[in-house]
Amino acid sequence: MNDLVFLTAHQLAKAIRDRQVSSKEVIEAYLSQIAQHNPRLNAIVTLDAENAIAQSKAADQALAQGENWGVLHGVPITIKDTLETKGLRTTSSYQPLANYVPKQDATVVARLRAAGAIILGKTNTPQLADNFQTNSPLFGRTNNPWNHECTPGGSTGGGASAIAAGLSLLEIGSDIGGSIRVPSHFCGIFGLKPTEDLVSIFGHIPELPGTPKTIRHLQTIGPLARCVEDLQLCLSLIQDPDPRQSEVMPISTQVNPVATLQSYRYAWTEGFGQIPATAETKAALEKLASSLADLGCCVEQHNQPPNFDSNAIRDTYLKIYNFELGLSQPDLTQTQQQQRYLTALIERDILIANMEDFLSNWDAWLCPVVPVPAFTHRQPGEPIEVDGHEFSYLRTIGAYTTIFNLTGNPAVVLPFTQSQEGLPIGVQVVGRRGSDMKLLEIAEKLTQVTGFFQRPPGY
Repeated sequence: MNDLVFLTAHQLAKAIRDRQVSSKEVIEAYLSQIAQHNPRLNAIVTLDAENAIAQSKAADQALAQGENWGVLHGVPITIKDTLETKGLRTTSSYQPLANYVPKQDATVVARLRAAGAIILGKTNTPQLADNFQTNSPLFGRTNNPWNHECTPGGSTGGGASAIAAGLSLLEIGSDIGGSIRVPSHFCGIFGLKPTEDLVSIFGHIPELPGTPKTIRHLQTIGPLARCVEDLQLCLSLIQDPDPRQSEVMPISTQVNPVATLQSYRYAWTEGFGQIPATAETKAALEKLASSLADLGCCVEQHNQPPNFDSNAIRDTYLKIYNFELGLSQPDLTQTQQQQRYLTALIERDILIANMEDFLSNWDAWLCPVVPVPAFTHRQPGEPIEVDGHEFSYLRTIGAYTTIFNLTGNPAVVLPFTQSQEGLPIGVQVVGRRGSDMKLLEIAEKLTQVTGFFQRPPGY
């Protein structure tokens, strides 16, 4: 198996179970790929090689004795450095946590270990996951495997870079404004932002260890991978209630396994709000819609739900984000900030209702992920250029992602095409709240048109 490190998680899990390859061989192949490419990418910042090899030997011995640890028995994965891993350094790229070694796993980490997964290491993130690029004050900058002069995005930039370059086959990331979807788009991989409160965020930092929980909205945890099937597999393992986080509720995840691409209704848009997408991005979405129509699908262009004002949406999002993350607003008293926050939550409820009403007519809404492909490394706040016009940094990168953090809808990123510069362009597939498994089923069908993972040149 020359391409061992580019097998998917479900393929590799089966190969290990069927004794076609040993877990130890797999781990060694990944460690070799990491040794070759990670020095230039800086995607994995804490490597647990010795322990991974030891666990792989134990996994092989267990299989030889007829013991199966779970559906990911002996399969290597990586974890974003914002999620606590018992006995393995977790820093969130924050200097006070530079040597922090948790005594417990984040809930999602514990569930993946229980399924037999082996953690290779932790992936790079900006400080406290607060940037759309990945430049850590502790570990430095992560590069995009498609072009090292470009960012892989943030804040799950290390994980996306690792998946694309064959340094990992499954990553667990987090998303409060696009932090799974932006890197997936920039690096040409698959990513899922689940429905809010479907997956426990217990053990996720920036809420510092030992401090009260304040982030109650917007934040999600989900997988990044090289195919939709791996997103489905991972979600099936990490979703559902968590006694350590009361907000997580069971949500129906039934799908229709006999459905076809033509069974679903698709809305699509080339962008919404005041930030336009590049001409290449618009053309990609139009091509996708046209291809679906040619295949006999019901497809209609809808740029946004009724009563949606992009400026108002951004304002509501920021009110909630700033308050829950404790970002000070010196021009307002504490009481005023609390009133603004409560008002924003009411506004959010209205937006959720409007979005759900809109999506009740459609099984999936096809949207751009980011107005542009991956851009060159730059200081946060420097303008982003869209076809010769400059727009503000944060508003541009999160223009099409933060809306779905605010409304809590699930969104899947599929790699679709490439720019003239050879950089990936993805599509964001959005569904109704709680429709995650159905949405992934639709996404899997859509790969008939969008295509599959392509490895970056040189990997």
